[in-house]
Amino acid sequence: MTIYEKYGGYDTIYNAIFDLYEQMCDHPEIAQHFIGVDLERLITLQTQFVSRALGGPVEYKGKPIGRAHAPLHITDFQYDEISKCFTRIFTKHGFENEDLLVIKNLLFNLRKEIVTSKTNILDIIFKPLYKFIAYFEEILRKRGSLDES
Repeated sequence: MTIYEKYGGYDTIYNAIFDLYEQMCDHPEIAQHFIGVDLERLITLQTQFVSRALGGPVEYKGKPIGRAHAPLHITDFQYDEISKCFTRIFTKHGFENEDLLVIKNLLFNLRKEIVTSKTNILDIIFKPLYKFIAYFEEILRKRGSLDES
């Protein structure tokens, strides 16, 4: 059984990808990439891509990944933030750790095709802030006062 089949197929992947884009559109570092974009089309293409990568019988009808992302000038930092969103959302949708590792490996293997810029002004502004937030969340988690939902 493929990961695609294990979690219910296209609809499950679509719902996770929909939630992913909802989260990315609210992310201060990533949201600018979606201004003026047909999100429904993008969510459908991403669902096709992920479904295919997870063993589904779905045809991906988009551009090659590198070509699709090249004009966005995505940085390593942005890529890492998107990867974190992916993990959070797929965890929320019930994906088990071993299957999340497969998804993380998929993302890792695409990094060279997607990341085309070293840094930008938003990275310089937000990176220290995110490190501080992660540090503060870890303290709260250790105290048991951080709600993981």
